[in-house]
Amino acid sequence: SRGRREGAQLPNILYLSILFWKKITKFVSNCLPSPTQKSASDYNNFDREFLSEKPKLSYSDKNLIESMDQSAFDGFSFINPKFEQILNK
Repeated sequence: SRGRREGAQLPNILYLSILFWKKITKFVSNCLPSPTQKSASDYNNFDREFLSEKPKLSYSDKNLIESMDQSAFDGFSFINPKFEQILNK
């Protein structure tokens, strides 16, 4: 009799644990600070060390890229003119 009673409480425990988990995740997400951005050129959320690093282009094999399905990029229109010169070499 006791086993049945404990088994009947299981759905209630599962429901309460899911409800409790949802409340905890909502509380935590509301407590986390959201970065603020004053304008498109506001870089205050990045540390100075990161901003002082020079960008490095990674090497890409033109034949490998051309052999891959590029349909994911359909409609993508921007190509950096300097990069386009590199590709044409």
